[in-house]
Amino acid sequence: MNTMAFSSWNGKIMDNRTTGKGAGKAKKSAEGAFPAQLDGQSFAALMGWNGLVIVDPKADVVALTLAYLKEAKGLSCGECSVCMIGIDRVLDILKKMAAGKGDQHDLGEIEEIVKGVMANGKCNFGRAAALTPVLDAVKYFKADFLALPNAEKKFMEHKDYRSAVTAPCMNACPAALDIPGYIELIRNNKFKESLDLVRDRCILPGVIGRSCTHICEDACVRKDMDGSLAIRLLKRSAADQDLQGGASALTTPKVEKKEKIAIVGAGPAGLAAAYHLRRMGYQVTIFEALPKAGGMAAVGIPDYRLPKDILNHEVDLIKRMGVEIRFNSPVELLNWPDLQKEGYAAAFLAVGAHVGTKIGCRGEEIASDDVVQGAEFLRNLSLGKQAVPVNKVVIIGGGNVALDCARNCIRLGYKHVEIVYRRSPAEMPGSKEEIGEAIHENVKFTYLTAPVGIVRKVGKVAGIECMKMKLGEPDASGRKRPVPIKGSEFTLKTDMVIAATGQKPDLALLTDKEKVDMTTTWGTIKTDPRSCSTAVGGIFAGGDCVSGPATLIEALNMGNKAAKSIDAYLQGKTFADDLIFEGIDVSQQRDMGFVPPTKTGEVKFLEVDERLKGFAEVEGGFNAAAAIKEAQRCLRCYRLMVWQ
Repeated sequence: MNTMAFSSWNGKIMDNRTTGKGAGKAKKSAEGAFPAQLDGQSFAALMGWNGLVIVDPKADVVALTLAYLKEAKGLSCGECSVCMIGIDRVLDILKKMAAGKGDQHDLGEIEEIVKGVMANGKCNFGRAAALTPVLDAVKYFKADFLALPNAEKKFMEHKDYRSAVTAPCMNACPAALDIPGYIELIRNNKFKESLDLVRDRCILPGVIGRSCTHICEDACVRKDMDGSLAIRLLKRSAADQDLQGGASALTTPKVEKKEKIAIVGAGPAGLAAAYHLRRMGYQVTIFEALPKAGGMAAVGIPDYRLPKDILNHEVDLIKRMGVEIRFNSPVELLNWPDLQKEGYAAAFLAVGAHVGTKIGCRGEEIASDDVVQGAEFLRNLSLGKQAVPVNKVVIIGGGNVALDCARNCIRLGYKHVEIVYRRSPAEMPGSKEEIGEAIHENVKFTYLTAPVGIVRKVGKVAGIECMKMKLGEPDASGRKRPVPIKGSEFTLKTDMVIAATGQKPDLALLTDKEKVDMTTTWGTIKTDPRSCSTAVGGIFAGGDCVSGPATLIEALNMGNKAAKSIDAYLQGKTFADDLIFEGIDVSQQRDMGFVPPTKTGEVKFLEVDERLKGFAEVEGGFNAAAAIKEAQRCLRCYRLMVWQ
């Protein structure tokens, strides 16, 4: 870590300055508060939502303060006007001081304004983030501000600095959506503008608004107060309002580029990359092996969670922009030289992970209709294959695929549906909401149990031999490792087994000739994690074929990133990814002030007897009025950072 000259982060003062007024008076360790670099670059000084950090004693604190105020002004919403007026007044005072007309009284007025904004601002940004570090700057660097006329300092417009904005919810979101921003627009009944903002980083808002794992809500500042904001449902509300108002149009390219891009796979990663590349003006063709677009959103997520008219609407918008999707077009072998001869300047591999993994028990190697892979079971249903219900089905696994299989089976008429999972409920990776709904629909769960062998009679599955487990030390995943209990074997009667223990990508399209590297452990494509580039120039990859099975929003964000990376490659530019606040606790916030409690808005769910009659959507959404009411709970917890 860099040796700091001064830090006031989180209100803890560490002053190692050897000169200047007040230098060296307070020395406290701030070790671990910051990484040695930001965005891969060393910094001289930093001003952020939680304080001020000076590494280089020669850093221009005044210029940094002016830069921070300039960026804060852009984030101030003006709804209550308190922080906007306060920021404007502080800027006016500093400009006067820069002209040589300021004094100690002006610094006192700045302190008074800052404290007033912090006391009277109506949102978290105004109360704490907007001006907290400014107060630290004028308090601990008075001499720098009073010396403005004599120091021949250049005004902020001529200073180099970088800035970044996040929030606890934004930082948790894999796609870093501007969550406070789109919620604020909903609050002001601007659903179209909110949807436009969401689409900047999430081109499938209706899909993600229904199926996202919403870890942003776990990071919500209100979580431990009166309940997280319903962030996922608010995103869905913006998309639903769009549907009710008719099909909207997306941004069309301002300039058409000559380069053609080939994308293999029309899942979330491929669609996101196609959208952004087309918006940049590139000619984009997607090669999709299935007869429909969406990847696992199309052939993995059941209709009761994601009605396919929602997905089709959002795919159609992308197609109307000029993206060509060639369905039923599997790429048997990726022949990059041939693609280049056809005029393609770059290729993006987004083939997903649709191949199920083995359970690892005796008898599963025997091919039969009563032992199937979970991903295959869901895909067949989505493509119209009729399922023949049996008396009992056992699903092996604890993720969302296992849950989707179980809830589908209930609707299809399977009389007894049981999920067998080798760990305890605490370690189960599936969505807690989905687990709750499965229990509500009479799916049985058997925990701490692992399959050992499949029992057959007259060629048909009659049961599955299992062994009880206990939890040992954590494994590489961080979860407690299941350990077999000797002598605990028993047989569970069943007529069918669905294996839902994981998936992997089918990378048969890659040839040795292309030299696209693969991981030895997981069988996924090796890429540069920042740029999505492979070892072959012009070939990029992203989504589940790189990460392994992950969430839709994670795959979608890889598509976002790949589009920027491909554009940089083709235009001969250096790829610059968005800053991620690694190593900095964005949940920290100095005095936030009083927040009146308001419970999270609730939506209605379809009654069990009605939902089991078919595949109607189970979860209701917010209407416009309910969405606006829920949006009013947002504290606008922006975290602004400016550094030199």
